[in-house]
Amino acid sequence: MAHDAPPAAGDAAAPQRGGSRLWTRIWLALILALLAQALVSALLFHWLFFSDPQQAEIRHAMFRAMMAAQGIAPSPWRHLLLSPFTGAVLSALAVSAVTLPLMRRLTRRLEHLQQGVQALGEGDLRARVAVQGNDEVAQLAQSFNTAAARIESLMLSHKSLLAYTSHELRTPLTRLRLSLETLAAPVPPAARDVALRAAKHDLAELDALIDDILLASRLDAAAGQALQLDDVDLLALVAEEAARFDVEVHGDWVTLRADERLLRRAVRNLLDNARRHAPGTRPTVSLTAIDGGGIVRVCDQGPGVPAADAQRIFEPFVRLPGRGDGTGLGLPLVRRIARQHGGDARCLPQSTGGACFEIWLGRPPA
Repeated sequence: MAHDAPPAAGDAAAPQRGGSRLWTRIWLALILALLAQALVSALLFHWLFFSDPQQAEIRHAMFRAMMAAQGIAPSPWRHLLLSPFTGAVLSALAVSAVTLPLMRRLTRRLEHLQQGVQALGEGDLRARVAVQGNDEVAQLAQSFNTAAARIESLMLSHKSLLAYTSHELRTPLTRLRLSLETLAAPVPPAARDVALRAAKHDLAELDALIDDILLASRLDAAAGQALQLDDVDLLALVAEEAARFDVEVHGDWVTLRADERLLRRAVRNLLDNARRHAPGTRPTVSLTAIDGGGIVRVCDQGPGVPAADAQRIFEPFVRLPGRGDGTGLGLPLVRRIARQHGGDARCLPQSTGGACFEIWLGRPPA
């Protein structure tokens, strides 16, 4: 079966060359339209004023008398120059001369936009075009810049996520390989049980990591569009998730439009974070109603978070030394979910020790 031949090296520049002739085509089309209008006007003028031979002769005589009164000798060239058709043609040429710079400026902006699209298609994620004026072309350029910035951000996020993922997957995979090697060797039953439990733990860690990576990628790919909004009883939702950890919840009744599945994930991540960093103690969970939403607060009695790291812990795969073996995506997902709902998340140090995490839902924090 025949295959299409790949485009030649010069074909990539063909759209640009075609775009550079756009102003010529528009200008020629305008000249032809004006000339056609001049011809139609001249024919109509002739039909109205010169179709009757007797009337035409009278008008010619009046015209010659007017020329003689001005001292202008009769001449076929002067007659042609002063004819309605010649006047219409000259008007058409004058109009085309005035509109040529305007059309050239417009098509030049379109050429720049085409060059930006071509550069973006060739992999230059920093390609942008200048926004000039306040018309439809300027709006198109602004839309292109916004889309290009979104694509660049998304690609950089995916590259970073891929780099972190390749590193984070290596550790549980190595442990799992060692456990499988232990299970394949003739070892005492106690050692086999330890290796089996370790293998199950590593598989659970891999499953949680992959689940978090997929959710983070989905939230990045469809920012603001991945939500399945519904009326959510936030206090009931937080109480149900807290019951999984045998924790009571106190607070206000709050109902808001939100994605219940994502909110459950955010609250669960905070509770799981508190359990891992403060084992043996129960976190305090509360809900405070605010204008247009609510604040979910989860406080633990763990080692706390240094003030210098209060923002850094919301970055993907950032772990503080000696703070457990989580996936490194729990808190970043909490912040992304909160921002998807028009709010944010932050970590507040406790004067009595531990850390307090807050999620604003429905509006960003002040």
